[in-house]
Amino acid sequence: MERVDLGPCRAIRHEGDADRVAVLLPGQFYPTRAPALWFAREAVMARGWSALEVLGEPGEHEDPLTWERWCAERAIEAASPARVLVIGKSLASLLAVEISDRDLPAVWLTPLLNEPSVIDGLARARRPALLVGGSADPTWRPNALRGARDIEVVEVPGADHALEVPGDPVTSLAGLRQMTDAVMRFAERA
Repeated sequence: MERVDLGPCRAIRHEGDADRVAVLLPGQFYPTRAPALWFAREAVMARGWSALEVLGEPGEHEDPLTWERWCAERAIEAASPARVLVIGKSLASLLAVEISDRDLPAVWLTPLLNEPSVIDGLARARRPALLVGGSADPTWRPNALRGARDIEVVEVPGADHALEVPGDPVTSLAGLRQMTDAVMRFAERA
C-alpha cells in the first residue's frame, strides 16, 4: 500500500496489475473502508487489478458532489494510462455522465436511480456497467433503466441503502457475498 496525495483528497494505492486500476469512490457518508466498498476492492484485486481508493467522506465537505467530482477526476488521472474501472457508492453515481463520457466501465453500488442525471449517464454509457442495490432502498429503481444496454443489475433482497438488512447481520453477509461475486465476475470482463 502507498498513500497518494490527490490534491483535494488523499488515496491509498493497492498493488496489483499496474495496467488495470480500479478507482474507488466513497458515498456521501460511506467511506471506502465500509463493507460494500471494502469487499468490492477485495473482489477486483482477487482478479488481479490494482486499486486506487479515495479516502474521506464527501458529506464532510461544504459541497459534497463537487468534492467527489474533483477527487474522481484526480484519481482517474493518477490511474492513467492504465485501463480504469470506476467503483462508486451512491453519491458517486451522480458522476455517471462524466464516467460515461470518459468511456469507462463502472460498478455502481446503491446508485441513485431516482435521479434523472444518473439514468441519463447510464443510458449513454458505451462501456459495461454493474449496478448493485437493495430491494429496501428507496433510491433503488431498476425499472427506470428500460432500454439501457450492457448493464448488469444485481438486487440484494431486503437490503437497504448500505446494502445491509437491518437487524440481520447473517443475511447482510449473504448480500455482501452476492455483491462480491458479481463484482468479481464483472472485473473479469471489464
